[in-house]
Amino acid sequence: MTIEQVIRDLHDSEINGEIGWCYDGVWWVKLGDPINGYDAEGRCAYADETAELLRRMAVKHYPRSAFAKKYRKDLE
Repeated sequence: MTIEQVIRDLHDSEINGEIGWCYDGVWWVKLGDPINGYDAEGRCAYADETAELLRRMAVKHYPRSAFAKKYRKDLE
C-alpha cells in the first residue's frame, strides 16, 4: 500500500483529505475539507506512516465507502 494508492482510492470514493508537514518531522493528515468540516485528524512522525493513518481513519469514519470495503479486511 503506497500513499499514492491510498490517495487515489480516497479520491475515487469521493473522500476529501489533506496531508501536511512541518520541518521538524511532524506530519498531519485530515479527512474532510475546510468548507464542510473535517471528520478526522491525526499526526505521525514519518511520511511513510501517513498512508496507514489515512487508511485507518477512513475505514473508521466512512465505513460504508468503497474505500472502507476495500481496506477494511486488513484491519479485522
